[in-house]
Amino acid sequence: MSGAGFNRLAGVVLAGGQGSRMGGQDKGLLSFREAPMISWTLQQIRPVVDQLIISCNRNEHLYARFGETLVGDRKAGFSGPLAGIEAALAELDADVSHLLVLPCDTPLVSQQVLGMLVRHARLYPGHIVFLKTGAREHYLHAIIPACHRTALEQWLAAGQGAVGRWYRQLPHVALDVSRECDCLLNFNTPELLAVG
Repeated sequence: MSGAGFNRLAGVVLAGGQGSRMGGQDKGLLSFREAPMISWTLQQIRPVVDQLIISCNRNEHLYARFGETLVGDRKAGFSGPLAGIEAALAELDADVSHLLVLPCDTPLVSQQVLGMLVRHARLYPGHIVFLKTGAREHYLHAIIPACHRTALEQWLAAGQGAVGRWYRQLPHVALDVSRECDCLLNFNTPELLAVG
């Protein structure tokens, strides 16, 4: 598949992390405003994508209740977010040209911001497009062309794992959404979750 066009859009919600800042708990399943945290992200992403995937490495029976395709890292263990993205890219429908990536621990993400990201990605169909707020880059709020799957496989096979460094190996562009920065807040510690 070439990187020339923007056809159908798939989405992946990354819930395969170790949850080390949460004492090893599975963040996507932690309660946020009386519902599993991932359910808020799924609610916002569903209207935006044509295919939806959840990347998880444990508790598959609990994630299955959300009714979406589940994938796990191809390598055992917790290999980082790029491994979840790699697994999702391998699962895309044949006519999907791009993958929208979101973490499970930003439950306040809005359809408005996702719409802005999609519109920007349509302007740069061969680029990885990610969000930023001022100087802070949000690499896991991104749209990745499916044509970059091989490049990602090679990056991971070489033992690399840094998301931002991989993006910088390829055409990329950041979209500044500083006015919407509250919706990108990561609830990745017990203290933040308690006040959420």
